[in-house]
Amino acid sequence: MNRRLSGIAMPTAVAVALLGTPLLTTATAGGATAAGRVPKPQSVLGWVPCADYKVATYEQIADYYHKLDQASDRMKLVEIGKTSEGRPQLMAIVSAEENLRAENLERYRQTSVRLSQGDGLSESVARGLAQSGKAVAWVDFGIHSTEVAGHQTAPQFAYDLVTSETPEAREIRDNVVTLLVPNVNPDGGTKVAEWYRQNLGGPYQDAGYPELYQKYAGHDNNRDWYMFNLQETQNVGRQLFHEWLPQMMHNVHQTAVFPARISIPPFEDPLNPNIHPQVVRGVNIVGDAMGQRLEREDKVGALARQQYDIWWNGGARTSPYYHNQVGILTETAHASATPRVYDPKDFPATFADGTSTSKPSVFYPSPWQGGEWHLSQSCDYIKTASWAMLRLASDDREGWLYGAYQMARDGARDGAGVTYVIPADQADFPTATKLVDKLRWNNIRVEQALSSFKVGKRTYPAGSYLVREAQPYRAAVLDLLNPQVYPDRRLYPGGPLEPPYDITGYTLSFQMGVTVDKLDRNVRVSTTEVGWPKVPTGVVAGAPKHAYALDPRVNDSATAVNALLAAGEKVSRSTAEVTTRTGKLPAGTFLVRTGPQTGDRIGALATELGLTIAAVDAKPAGAKALAAPRIGLYDGFNNYDEGWTRLILDQFRFGYAKLTNAQVRAGDLRAKYDTIVLPDATYSSMRNGRAAGSLPEAYTGGMTDAGIANLKAFVEAGGTVVTLNRAAQLPIQAFGVPVKDVTAGVEETELNIPGSVLNLNVDASDPVAAGFAPTASAFVADGPAFEVTEGAKGVSVAATWPTSNLLKSGFLLGEDVIGGKAAVVTAKVGKGQVVLLGFKPQHRAQSHGTYRLLFNAMYLGGQR
Repeated sequence: MNRRLSGIAMPTAVAVALLGTPLLTTATAGGATAAGRVPKPQSVLGWVPCADYKVATYEQIADYYHKLDQASDRMKLVEIGKTSEGRPQLMAIVSAEENLRAENLERYRQTSVRLSQGDGLSESVARGLAQSGKAVAWVDFGIHSTEVAGHQTAPQFAYDLVTSETPEAREIRDNVVTLLVPNVNPDGGTKVAEWYRQNLGGPYQDAGYPELYQKYAGHDNNRDWYMFNLQETQNVGRQLFHEWLPQMMHNVHQTAVFPARISIPPFEDPLNPNIHPQVVRGVNIVGDAMGQRLEREDKVGALARQQYDIWWNGGARTSPYYHNQVGILTETAHASATPRVYDPKDFPATFADGTSTSKPSVFYPSPWQGGEWHLSQSCDYIKTASWAMLRLASDDREGWLYGAYQMARDGARDGAGVTYVIPADQADFPTATKLVDKLRWNNIRVEQALSSFKVGKRTYPAGSYLVREAQPYRAAVLDLLNPQVYPDRRLYPGGPLEPPYDITGYTLSFQMGVTVDKLDRNVRVSTTEVGWPKVPTGVVAGAPKHAYALDPRVNDSATAVNALLAAGEKVSRSTAEVTTRTGKLPAGTFLVRTGPQTGDRIGALATELGLTIAAVDAKPAGAKALAAPRIGLYDGFNNYDEGWTRLILDQFRFGYAKLTNAQVRAGDLRAKYDTIVLPDATYSSMRNGRAAGSLPEAYTGGMTDAGIANLKAFVEAGGTVVTLNRAAQLPIQAFGVPVKDVTAGVEETELNIPGSVLNLNVDASDPVAAGFAPTASAFVADGPAFEVTEGAKGVSVAATWPTSNLLKSGFLLGEDVIGGKAAVVTAKVGKGQVVLLGFKPQHRAQSHGTYRLLFNAMYLGGQR
């Protein structure tokens, strides 16, 4: 049974915990918390948190949170979900005893939700709620596991917040409900702690954890906050954007801009124009309060207005902006438990913008002058910054709550008269439904039409989705469904672009390849509100005389095909258009011959995946048998792109094995694999790997020349190598393919694509582009563009960059450099082939619209 809170279905146990009955522990009955009976962290951990050379695992920190909860009625501990590796993820709710009584806590939670979604409230009701409510503030630790100060601070910060009897602490507990997440990435917290302990005192003590510490994303786990691909992101996002909707949040990191001791807001321009001004002002106010408190506590070296901007959506502190929440990122210095002495002679003279690192300036008024530094100092800076935010939340409790209502009201007002329609008659409607799922994770309101409706000359079928711009989180709607126009911020005329914090263009509908029509009118049609979208109704059009046909335009046709191949079904791919009982399907259609259990399997997959599967009665003119390709996914260790690729292969049920440098060096690859995928990486990094002596031997060294020769032999013997983005450098430089990368050596003043969505021309007659329309959208960041040698044989081009109107979302400099050049190339090498995909078709598991380029390329290795 599920309990629906704020329009979101939640497991009953979690819902009950949030309503006031702790899921894991029970608070002490009656009586105020007494510091004397509440265990100090060192009594559980065995040392004072943040001591030199000590790093607690997540399990140890969780154990302390349990004991603190058991000893105090100022904390309620709840489990918010499981991690990617199955650990329970915890959140502590800290406030005054009276506030944590079940009925009161639920009232304050609902007040926060109602005001955040308060476009339907009257001003008087909103005023009353703000007056009677409690501010909700969020502090999380440990999102980046190698930044150890955060998760090591978590025990002490919780203890101090629960037990302190200063007037300030009492006021904060009275006025604020504080949500504490001791570790956003528990799996990595334990891995990094254990690695440090194992190597303590040895040569690799400070070498850093060598693999991805989050199962799929590693350090890139802070890039998932509008996609919600990762279990941990879902756990936290459910609380941030659905259950509690805090007015402000502090996302703790630990890589300050050197030599500063902590990076704080205000942040840099550019400002994303979709974000409400109150959010921006709030970020600045909180940042200034942090800086002032640090100065008053003689904690020098706080730096603002460097490196971090307010443009990109998708980070743990940036996504809240689009939900009318004040998102704060701090980055403290010295991400290590090993103390160190820093000599100011080694400091750079200036920061990136030319500001002195040694002389006072407006946003760096107390420069740090170097010296000894310990983990405990980093932890103290984190605690000070967090207390500053909570003090501000307490002092202006009513203002923050009422401001949330005002922003929701403004979203409804400013978005009036605009409707986005996601048509149900687009070819890959299952992927369109996945887009709706992402919108709902962002708490964007979505409706589904109960009947067909007409707008102008276009008739939309029943089942189409509607997103009205007039809603509380209008900023999220604008940002995910419209192109970004990143400003041209050159450092000087004709000079390089000021680098963005992350990327410049990421429009989700473009990346996912979903048609979304923006209509400048309020569409009237009978609809139902969407909680979580269901897959489309699966359809199997009769029992065929020859085969079942799966549409190559639909991503999840690959999911079904992989399941069918694993079950022993016979599958082929057409080389020409296929006639089915329901119409024609393009070349590349998957054909599944009928067998004893085929019909049952087809029916089950159609229902599960929302596929329309057609009957084929006559054998098509041409088809190639398809076997499940034996896929090797190259893992050079700690490559985010490998992790995201692995996630997609898991989601779409491709069988694969990790292929390490040692295995590449060992050779005999053709006996084990049909297709080898090289994720985004440079030729140098793949060839050389990590330097000998920098880590244990198992993690050092690359493919070497011998391994690259083995890869070439694999292709020549009939294998398929698929390269993603910069990995194309390897076959171009080492295999002698007749292809040139026209971007090689071009200065960034002439070519700069800092993460943008571009238009792409596609030739669906090429097997790699089977099932594509003539145009598509592709996410590009520092990718190659190809020019085929004149007269070259055995080379085909599946996609090219247009010569004009290349940019679709973000920023582009260098249209003349790549315009008209090839983006996807297949080159014969001996009996095999190399497929060069000149961008990331699977970027951060977001670019569903180009997944099929990767899928088609991998399937080449299984064609017989």
